[in-house]
Amino acid sequence: MSLVENVENVENHKSSLALNGREVETKPYQARQTLASKGARKLTLEDKLFLVKITKDKISHINIDQTKCRECTTKVCLTVCPANTYEEMNGEIKANYENCLECGSCRLACKKGAIDWENPRGGFGVTYSNG
Repeated sequence: MSLVENVENVENHKSSLALNGREVETKPYQARQTLASKGARKLTLEDKLFLVKITKDKISHINIDQTKCRECTTKVCLTVCPANTYEEMNGEIKANYENCLECGSCRLACKKGAIDWENPRGGFGVTYSNG
């Protein structure tokens, strides 16, 4: 994919944001301009996360060793991830890999080594735009 096609894909990626309690469909670069031009509050982490483009894969790039997780008393993976990728369901940790921002915080925080995290396959995962 050429640089021009890449830029067009980012510019044509539609999303929406809540502006003063109202849902607005927009493009990522417009979202920043819209909030700034309206004199809106500073972007929160949730607002910024909404601007990230994620190409979802059908195959998870995160595998969890449940045996090691059961031994863990802190379950730090549930709180360290900025995208809330991990959740506990029926006594097991589940990874919603589609939300992953690929920051690697979970790998560093899990002292039991229960999280096996790899980069997503080519063409999938996170695409960050300016800012």
